[in-house]
Order: sequence, then C-alpha cells, then structure tokens
Amino acid sequence: MIGIGAYGIFRLIIEFLPMQYADLAIWLHIWGLVTMFYGGTMALMQDDIKRLFAYSSISQMGYLLFGLGSLSALGLAGAEMMYVTHGLGKGILFMTAGVLIVKVGTRNISQLGGLAGKMPITAVCAVIGALTIMGVPPTSGFMGEWTLFYGALETALEEGSTLRAITFGLGLVATVLTMSYILWMLKRVFFGKLPENLSNVKDASWYMLAPMMVLAGFTIVLGIYPDIFFDKIIPYMNGVIGV
Repeated sequence: MIGIGAYGIFRLIIEFLPMQYADLAIWLHIWGLVTMFYGGTMALMQDDIKRLFAYSSISQMGYLLFGLGSLSALGLAGAEMMYVTHGLGKGILFMTAGVLIVKVGTRNISQLGGLAGKMPITAVCAVIGALTIMGVPPTSGFMGEWTLFYGALETALEEGSTLRAITFGLGLVATVLTMSYILWMLKRVFFGKLPENLSNVKDASWYMLAPMMVLAGFTIVLGIYPDIFFDKIIPYMNGVIGV
C-alpha cells in the first residue's frame, strides 16, 4: 500500500498531464532525494527493528519519486522495478521481524545478537532481503537501482543540467546510507555475541519460513532475469515519455 501514492502520481500527472509533468519532474526528483535521506537517517537512529524497517520504507519510496522525476523511460522503468523489488525485499524483512517477535520475544535490536547460528534459515532469508533493499546483485534490487540511476544520469547528460547531475551524485550517496543502516541491523541481530538468555532459541516453523523462502527465490530470479519485467515495462515507458 505504501507505493500507492507514487502510483497515483504516475497515473494522474505523468500519464494524464504530460506537459505539467515536464515542469514538475525536477521537483519530484528533488523531493525523492530528500525523502531518501530523511528515511535513511531516521532508520539509523532506531532500536526497534520494525520502526527501522518502517523508516526504510519511507527511504525506498524516495527512490520511486527519484525515478519518477527522472524524465526518462529507463528512470520510470527503474522506479516501477523498485516498487516490485521493495515489496519482495521489505516483505522478507518484515517477516523476519515477525519471526524474531514470535521466537525471541523482542524487537529491540540492542537485546539481540548472534542469532545466525540459532536461526540459520531466517538469517539467510534476511540477508537476501537486505541485499535486495541495498541493491546488491544478483537480487532484483540491483536491477531496479541500476536502471533508475542510469535513467537519471541519461537525462542529466542530455539536458546538460548541473542540478540533475548533483542530484544523481547525491542519490548514489543515499544508497551508501541505505547500506549503512541495513548492514548495521544485520550485524547487531544475526552476528556478534549471542546473549545468554537466547541460547535456547530455535528457528521458526516451516509455516513461517516457507513464505520468506519463496520471496527470496523471486527476488533472485528477477535479479538474474530482469527481462521478465523490463520486456513489457520499458516499451510502455517509452510510449509514456514519447520516445
């Protein structure tokens, strides 16, 4: 549901009001950049794992706005891919939070640690979800971010826009911020020293693990074979932009 706002912008402004979109695109671009930094910075400050993921979702919606403001078919296609990949990656991570709440009894990151040895399948799925959100290959997140930023750079070069070039560079910095809070979360939850009170923790049941594994499989398949998505979306976006 969190992406419905971006979907509404796409339908109501980009498709129905193309002239206005051309004027508003740079502001959507900047709005997305600010949202990326705000969500990422707030996520770094959280001890509650669900709050961290919630602010991460805000940051990820910034990527969508950044792509919608790129004024590029590839940027728009990358934004659509980010919508899909966010659902996959963040779905895995919120399921991870659910497993931790059920099996460990807390969602405070400071009370966790070293759980990879006790919950290996949950940890592997969480790492795949984290790689998806960070945009690391071979997950779908990499293809989404690569296409989105390529489209943003393409427009900056075609227009010779210094402002767009700066936003492109700052967007790359925002990805480093994303990696920071995600890796910080993984380290504190699944690695390091295991608290004594968690020595008897076990992995979740297959009823909880199976959906996570399915989503993890989807994000890897889409990352390796992105044309499953792009073969339909890029031609459509070319028509939207008028290429």
